[in-house]
Amino acid sequence: MYRDIFKIDNLKRHFLSGLSYMIPLIIMSGFCTAIARIIGETETKGSFSYYLLAAGNDGFSIMIAVLAAGIGYSIAGKSAIAPGLLGGYLSTVVNASFLGGIIVGITSGMLVLWCNSWKLPKSVKSMVPLVIIPLLGGILETVLVMYVIGPPLAALTGAAVKFFMGMNHASRFVLGFLLGSMTGFDMGGPVNKISFAIVTAFASSGVWGPAAGKNVAAMAPPLGIALSVLLFSPHKYTKADRENAKAAIIMSMCQVTEGALPFAFEDPIRVIPAVVLGSGIADGLILSWGVTVPLLSGGIFTIPVASNPFLYLAALLIGACITGVTLSLIKPKIKEGSKEEEVHDDLDIDINID
Repeated sequence: MYRDIFKIDNLKRHFLSGLSYMIPLIIMSGFCTAIARIIGETETKGSFSYYLLAAGNDGFSIMIAVLAAGIGYSIAGKSAIAPGLLGGYLSTVVNASFLGGIIVGITSGMLVLWCNSWKLPKSVKSMVPLVIIPLLGGILETVLVMYVIGPPLAALTGAAVKFFMGMNHASRFVLGFLLGSMTGFDMGGPVNKISFAIVTAFASSGVWGPAAGKNVAAMAPPLGIALSVLLFSPHKYTKADRENAKAAIIMSMCQVTEGALPFAFEDPIRVIPAVVLGSGIADGLILSWGVTVPLLSGGIFTIPVASNPFLYLAALLIGACITGVTLSLIKPKIKEGSKEEEVHDDLDIDINID
């Protein structure tokens, strides 16, 4: 029973379920704080922007609790929500952050599975979800977070944040390049999700630079490919490619990295390296320039709330252009008279760019 939880596929499913509950809260909270800052007068008590900023900050303060509750719910159903929420909130209180939320979410699910396995009379069993689980959950999560996992995880989180903040520009670029490359590599797949988890861990500790990098790294692939198709080397693509490229621009603006997938499926040998390079450099530039954005998603709506919108937009365009130029260089021409592009396995470089 418990062993099944820790099977890779199941563990991944529970974790992604928790993320799916947390991400809308992060986006909502981010937009609340962003709009409040755009309006201004956030320090004037009683103003709309004051309350909007407070709502956004409060949303961020409970995101780890929602993550833990979502993981618990995925493992054992509704009864795991309450202990997951409590444990997740306590993780935020002691600064155990993202890792703390994951651990207490799994623990709350295991607790509920254990309680539900008890052989009890029907008259008593009805009390388990209403009395026994909340009682044991409250005690277990408090002891676990405040005395067992909380202090070491808080120290680990603090050390990670301190290490990141102490990085020089070159080191930050390398970190950003790695995170951005992961974001672009499978365009929404499992490697992308690992990068997102790392970025979310930083965000939950109040470090928003990686979030800004992740946003541009996610927008750059479809935009870069569209530049290659429509601007740099249109003669190397089919009419269908050009139609897909127009849709890719819109998907880029909405931060839907999957807009690059049709091209990646068609020609992965050339598209994936070009995307990885562009996304990696875009993310690296953001971190080395110190740009931050208090949102983990949002597309073009994140530009006005960036700490430096011009550098933020510059990193996006540079990353997209690098992807577009690289792809245009290594993409073969379509043979004259051919309606569809002939697939080549070689990587002959053609430097003729329109």
